[in-house]
Amino acid sequence: MIVRLLRVTIIGVTDGASQRTRHTMYQEEKTFVLRFSLEASFPDDYDGEDDHQAWVQEWESQIKPGMLKQVFESLRRHPAWTSHVRNRGRASTDEIEIVLARDFSQPDPFSLKR
Repeated sequence: MIVRLLRVTIIGVTDGASQRTRHTMYQEEKTFVLRFSLEASFPDDYDGEDDHQAWVQEWESQIKPGMLKQVFESLRRHPAWTSHVRNRGRASTDEIEIVLARDFSQPDPFSLKR
C-alpha cells in the first residue's frame, strides 16, 4: 500500500500575468492496482503470429471498452467522488489510470439515496 501526503499550493494567474497564492491545501494519495494479464494458449502445430494476435484485438475492441464503461457507471453512483482517466505517458493499450478524487472542502452533493 502506497500512501502519500502532499501539500499543494494553488497559484492563480490574474489578467496582468502576475501570480498570487490563493490557498494551500493538503492532499493525500493512495494507489490501488487491479492488473489484467492476458494469456493465449495454442496447439503444438501453431506457427506463431498466424492470427496476428486476434485475441489481443478482441480484448482491445470488445472486452476492455465494455469493462471500462461498467467501471465508470459504477463510480458515478458515488456522487461525492469524481473520476477521470489520467495519462502518465504510457500507451492506453498498456495502462489506463483512473483517478478518483474527493474534495472534503466542499459539501457533499445532494442525493435522494440516503
